[in-house]
Amino acid sequence: MRYRVMAAAALIWITAFCQSTLLEYLEVFNVRPNILIVLMVIVALLRSVVESATMGLLFGLTMDILMGKTLGWYALLFFLVSIPISMINDKLYREKFLVLVTFAFSSTVIIETTFFLIIFMFKDYSHLPYMFGTVIVPEAVYNSILILPLFKPVSKAYNLLDSVDRRRNRLAS
Repeated sequence: MRYRVMAAAALIWITAFCQSTLLEYLEVFNVRPNILIVLMVIVALLRSVVESATMGLLFGLTMDILMGKTLGWYALLFFLVSIPISMINDKLYREKFLVLVTFAFSSTVIIETTFFLIIFMFKDYSHLPYMFGTVIVPEAVYNSILILPLFKPVSKAYNLLDSVDRRRNRLAS
């Protein structure tokens, strides 16, 4: 259990570091990828409902802290999006290209559109088509491409954690 907590903390710290520093140099058409959404989708596809919801909440809090505008909205959205993904992950073949791209694209669109609607709740929504076409959809496409090289290393890390847990539990008995 201790290894899981340390691995989760390391994953969140590394992701926050990459999101705030390295990914600024990967902007395409003034849109940068959101690696926190990508990793939330990966964890939701690989883990149980409780673990993926917890990691979604922590990834969302990290995003809230990095954005610096409001605290809690991204955490709530990440939490709510990770739960349905993790509930159906047993019924999917997770390594398939189409599954990864579909979940990354749809999660990005849902999270960013809902966040935009929440932020501008009592204001004019006339900018929604512009934001949708210039920010939300390009970011979703970018995240869909970014999930492909990140899925295998994260999956192997979680498999390694599972094998360490099985070995420790076998030796403790």
